[in-house]
Amino acid sequence: MRYRIDQEHLSEFLARQVRLVERLPAEAAADGYGDGLDDAEREAVWLAAGIATFIGQAISDEPERFIVAAGDRRTNGREE
Repeated sequence: MRYRIDQEHLSEFLARQVRLVERLPAEAAADGYGDGLDDAEREAVWLAAGIATFIGQAISDEPERFIVAAGDRRTNGREE
């Protein structure tokens, strides 16, 4: 059986996680760390790390959320 990534479900999941991470204060990443980054760089790293953490955890814990049989979805009248 062939499998594929459920792009729609993954996109919805990413959008929710991005909203969660963006609500967290980027300043928290700077507390007590001499990382040599300016505020803009620190915020970018904070956002990327937050999203990567959510994605990795979700795929590790429940890969079936994002991986489906290749013939499970129809788009524009044809199977993908």
